[in-house]
Amino acid sequence: ISLIKKLVDVLKDLHSRYTLSAAGFTSQLSGDIQEYLLTLADANSKGREKIVDLSTSAQRIIKNSTVAMKEIISDYHQQFKYKLQ
Repeated sequence: ISLIKKLVDVLKDLHSRYTLSAAGFTSQLSGDIQEYLLTLADANSKGREKIVDLSTSAQRIIKNSTVAMKEIISDYHQQFKYKLQ
């Protein structure tokens, strides 16, 4: 029973950390998409540079999110192994 309780605790922690990271990623990407759409609708067509900036920003967000997810999974794996011992 103790093992199951430890497993549940680790899973709760993983879910909490993953949810926070995913929410931040989603929020930032959503804001960038809104800005991208506004740029596309720009009547003066001054948005080409902004589109490049937003694309670069989206790539950076995705890369950072991937790194964060790998860290969370690694931490989870270590905690899980520790609690199983």
